[in-house]
Amino acid sequence: MAKKYYSRSEKEKLAKKLAAVVAVFVIVCTATVVIGHIVDNQKMNTGQKDAAAASDIVKINGVECKPNWDVQTYLFIGEDARGVKTRKTESDGTGQSDVLELLVIDTKKNTYHKLPINRDTITDVRSLDDDGSYLATTKTQIALAHANGDGMELSCENTVDAVSNMLYGIRIEGYISLNMDSIKILNHLAGGVPVTIEDDFSQSDKSLVKGQTVTLTDDQAMHYVHDRMNVGDGTNECRMRRQNAYVDVLFPLYKAKLQADSGFVNEFYNDLSDYMVTDMSVGEMGNVANMIINSEDKGELSIKGTNAIAKDDGFNEFTMDETSRGEVAMELFFNKVEK
Repeated sequence: MAKKYYSRSEKEKLAKKLAAVVAVFVIVCTATVVIGHIVDNQKMNTGQKDAAAASDIVKINGVECKPNWDVQTYLFIGEDARGVKTRKTESDGTGQSDVLELLVIDTKKNTYHKLPINRDTITDVRSLDDDGSYLATTKTQIALAHANGDGMELSCENTVDAVSNMLYGIRIEGYISLNMDSIKILNHLAGGVPVTIEDDFSQSDKSLVKGQTVTLTDDQAMHYVHDRMNVGDGTNECRMRRQNAYVDVLFPLYKAKLQADSGFVNEFYNDLSDYMVTDMSVGEMGNVANMIINSEDKGELSIKGTNAIAKDDGFNEFTMDETSRGEVAMELFFNKVEK
């Protein structure tokens, strides 16, 4: 069984300059706007505090590999839940992660990639009791990892664990989660986001007419970014494409607002704070922002696979192509062992 490689990074005590903080907030919200840790070892053995030695070897697609310790990875979660974030006392299956996206920064090459993860991906997910104790591990949709928990840090940690295991035990430095209600706020802060409607929304929002270019109102943005069942072909891939298109337009809009008004960051943070859970301090976010500012965007990678409808429950299932999973992992997180 592959060993896990997690971060030992400690919380930064000093905030970085405002520009860096602003930049990372942009990265955070644009990566998670597509909405759709503290856990001790007795509750869940993630190994977050004890990263494995760099000499450990993982075999991927028959190739011996070592972790690339120049890489820093952050997980962005878009939760399918509404309202102000509160801690649940009982796990009721709500609050799945509609959006999962990794930001992968190579600090040696000064580059970064984005890796979206299909919410329907079938992988190992831990089941937890209401007190957070481990019950079992089952093969199920990765979106359910977040629903298995308290809706706050425990849910996020369970998601971090599932994503890490899916990618051969990669270390994940930090996470940030936003829920559904943040979509309208993010769209409002941008002053509306112009997009071209490429799917049939007639059963979801008739004001979104296929072929037209519109500046989305806050309500339209919710439908455009979140809806799936009654839009286009109804697949999560279709929704992910729309989400990426939205993010591509949102980023420069936010950048322009931040350049025009340095106080915009305060409005941004205050408006979203009730709908956000993160284990990252302002100092850590500043560090990430500095790396992003000084790095080249190498675009997005994806893990190939097949979609199917489960016969037992009728839910969508995305089965990863094992070769593709290994190739993406080796490109982003590992180095081949030189003989």
